Amino acid sequence: MKKAYHGQINQGKTASKFASRSATMLSKQSGFSLIEVMVASIISIIILLAASSTFLTTYKLKEQVKTRISYEQDVRNTANLLRSDARQLGNFSCMNPPAAGDLNNIFNSSFTDTNNKQFLSTSFDSASIGVTPTSGNQPLIITYINEKYASNLIATDCYKDIPQLRQHVDAAVYVVGTTNSDNVSGLYRVNYSGGTWSAPQLLVSNVSSIEYNFHYDGHNTVPNTNLSCPPPTMQASSPAKHVENLERDHLDFSFAQPPVLITATLSINQNGESVDYVIKAMVRRGEICVNNQVQP
Repeated sequence: MKKAYHGQINQGKTASKFASRSATMLSKQSGFSLIEVMVASIISIIILLAASSTFLTTYKLKEQVKTRISYEQDVRNTANLLRSDARQLGNFSCMNPPAAGDLNNIFNSSFTDTNNKQFLSTSFDSASIGVTPTSGNQPLIITYINEKYASNLIATDCYKDIPQLRQHVDAAVYVVGTTNSDNVSGLYRVNYSGGTWSAPQLLVSNVSSIEYNFHYDGHNTVPNTNLSCPPPTMQASSPAKHVENLERDHLDFSFAQPPVLITATLSINQNGESVDYVIKAMVRRGEICVNNQVQP
């Protein structure tokens, strides 16, 4: 009986030791090693950095697109204004247009050249209207009749001199510069109407320069020449000869009429780089042939 008892005790001890060893082996096999944790952490950091870089890149691209769209919208609005003013350039209804000397007295000695019959000038004292011009940029002043005054004209007023020119001649000035409230160079428009100047209107910000080109109608009023206007009775089977317009980078007062096309090139500092935008504005008074044929 004693032997059996001791055998059971030894058997119990052996089983206990085996269970203890198994538990120890299982505890060693569970969890991750230090190297595995480090590798997983490094991979997580790499993925996080890649995601952050992608987010930042996407955000910057989005901001650049928003900035470009904003500038393009401003340029479109500017183009609409310039084209509207260009269509009115030299329009004095049925009344006699003012001479260069008359315009010179109104607009701060901007029409000093007596040969200037284009009602257009690239000389103006912009500081007098609240804009300090940026060096190397020319202003552009466009003149035409006051719309309210013109709408009240009657037949007996035609072919007479315009009375009270300061009140009945309007103008628009385009100038690149700064103002007292904004030291960043931009393109401004200042309107003259009824004898008073408006406050400067900022059209496009961050404009470093603007360049103008003037395209003059290549036709002339001399009949029966290669550059003469086609007769009104010309048949469709005999198309008029194409005549190239003459381009100048300055106003050419040897022409008796305004340019038929004004091209304005704006250089804008956008997203750290300079971007050029081109605006083309047609001038009705610049078309020699059409104007000659509608004259009485």
